[in-house]
Amino acid sequence: MRFFFAIVLQLIAFCFFSSALHAHEVEQHFIRLILAEDHMEARLEMDAGYALPELRDQNDDTLPNGRWFDGLSDAEKKRIKVEGLKYLRETLHFHLDGLPIETTIDFAKWGTDWAQYFDQRPDTFMRMAWDIRWDYAGQNGDLELFWLENKDGPSLALAVITATRKLPLVTVSQQEVYSIAAIKHQPDTTAPLITSSSSPPLWSWLKQGFLHVIPRGLDHILFILGLFLLSPKLKPLLTQSLVFTAAHSITLGLTVAGTIPSFPQIIEPLIALSIAYVALENLFLKELKPWRLVLIFALGLLHGMGFGSVMRELPLEANQLLIPIIGFNIGVEAAQLTLLLLAVVLTFWWQEKKAYQHVRLIASLAIAATGIFWTCQRIL
Repeated sequence: MRFFFAIVLQLIAFCFFSSALHAHEVEQHFIRLILAEDHMEARLEMDAGYALPELRDQNDDTLPNGRWFDGLSDAEKKRIKVEGLKYLRETLHFHLDGLPIETTIDFAKWGTDWAQYFDQRPDTFMRMAWDIRWDYAGQNGDLELFWLENKDGPSLALAVITATRKLPLVTVSQQEVYSIAAIKHQPDTTAPLITSSSSPPLWSWLKQGFLHVIPRGLDHILFILGLFLLSPKLKPLLTQSLVFTAAHSITLGLTVAGTIPSFPQIIEPLIALSIAYVALENLFLKELKPWRLVLIFALGLLHGMGFGSVMRELPLEANQLLIPIIGFNIGVEAAQLTLLLLAVVLTFWWQEKKAYQHVRLIASLAIAATGIFWTCQRIL
């Protein structure tokens, strides 16, 4: 046990020293979509470097940055436009009543229309903007946006504007379909009646919190299973889950609000290390101890900073934080309870058998090994 704690301290120190080596993570894409009487027009903004397949597919988050763009030739900048258009054609799709529609996509400019989100990010990629248009005169139906980005790619911040209202920014996640509006042309007028069909903000954030754990958060899933493997009884499981949620709610809110700093290069390795620690602790404990709840609360504070570092990149104003934080936390807790209840149901019939104890120890070792591997991977 002492040897393990020595390793923990060394890894934490290494995390702090190595954090300076990482400079940049891929920024979120933005799109402002305007629904006019007879057409849809949009301005989409993305990182210029992300347009290039060789940079998009690598895991090195230190390249490129703004200075990288300054040294490019005109031919290289032209290639970015070509690859950017190809990327958008593959990733961004619109459907009307389930049928794909053809949009025009034209390069607009280098630079950003969303400077308020990048004024403190001097290392950011060069931004590039695109104009998108589709004429729907005389057509009716439900308009949907498909964001077919892979799970490790950026999400899409979407603002929808009609003649009567401006909807707040929402986040369209990777592989998500977002219902934009219902377009219906009235017989007595040329102007269409456009009604928003977006999901309620609280439900949208609740869904994001749930999906952040199931199916996307394998590290979070293993952490919860590590808690389950200590004791399969419902009362201690619910207690640990609620303590963990209460803790990460605190640091999630403080991190998103900017009250405490966010250092994902440090937090992410420590989260992986916490997975290994909880799993290894199962080898020495057979029931829930009061001091383990204190430890889970501390680890919850750590995980909340990890959640917050993700949500902090979203374009949210201070007066828009309450509903996202509440909804996200409820979604995370719902996902945790789903995992725990599934684990209880699937193992209920053999929890008292001797073979279960062997499986419990083997599973704990496997989770611990995965956590240690992720810790080293996230550091290096």
